[in-house]
Amino acid sequence: MVNPCVLQVTVFKCGGYTLGAAVNHSLCDGMGATQFFNAMAELARGSGQISVEPILDRSGLLQPRDPPRVRAPVLHEFLNLDPKFSPYEHGKQLGPVLRECFEVKDESVEKFKTKLSKQSGLSFTTFEALGAYIWRAKVKSLEISMDETVTFAYALNVRKLVNPALPIGYWGNGCIAMYVKLSAKELMEKPMWEVADRIKKSKSNATDEYVRSFIDFQELHYDEGINARKEVSGFTDWRHLRHSTVDFGWGGAVTVLPLSRNLLGSVEPCFFLPFSGSNGKKDGFKIMVNLRESDMPGFRKEMDMFSSQEFGLSFL
Repeated sequence: MVNPCVLQVTVFKCGGYTLGAAVNHSLCDGMGATQFFNAMAELARGSGQISVEPILDRSGLLQPRDPPRVRAPVLHEFLNLDPKFSPYEHGKQLGPVLRECFEVKDESVEKFKTKLSKQSGLSFTTFEALGAYIWRAKVKSLEISMDETVTFAYALNVRKLVNPALPIGYWGNGCIAMYVKLSAKELMEKPMWEVADRIKKSKSNATDEYVRSFIDFQELHYDEGINARKEVSGFTDWRHLRHSTVDFGWGGAVTVLPLSRNLLGSVEPCFFLPFSGSNGKKDGFKIMVNLRESDMPGFRKEMDMFSSQEFGLSFL
């Protein structure tokens, strides 16, 4: 692995600065990155010792079983083997991809979740509800065949899920990929609460056996082109990674933005990002979306409707 971690500090004339980081995901995940940056910040503030010692035994804690065995049947449903197909190489054929941030206000999110709850009698997290909305809005803007299979892929923290749980200070990749698959027709025609419920129920697949089987699946097939097929919408939630705790002596970060475009087999990922601003008045959070240039206008329209609390798209 060449340059698994690269850091760059840019200082502006106003006195502000950015810390840019390129960290290979096999080295650590978002929580591991926060742990690393916090350790850097502690030392920069003059501490002689970091408060959380890194535990580096990733091979002992999350190594493949001997012999490797796949006992989670859902993996065969969601994953495909094709050494001739690379989702990221395929992504280069999509044309220009734009990156755009959308502000999401707390009031809009709560009203949307309340509508879903009234329809279904169920409760949904913000990630489940808004993820369903964004997934449908993205696929609608693509204008693909209604027979096409589309995938909602997201990263799930498994530190407390595995048995035994990963110790505090574990430094590595503690996330696993989860999937929801529907036809484009199903995604467009199902009530929105049912789409959100499919995301909600997918979490029940996340067991210790699923994690161990996922690791073993990769051990068995790592050179056979593991992929989740085309039309994957990758989602990840950075709101709880505690980036704001990283303090080099001037307080936490004013804003946090990802640079990566390749995520979970998708070149058009969506990031849920923490609130940004220096005035301390928090109202909602940001969504950063990567989408084909030709399809961004349609998606922008759906997000404008959400901001206006016009949820017509959600209740066809």
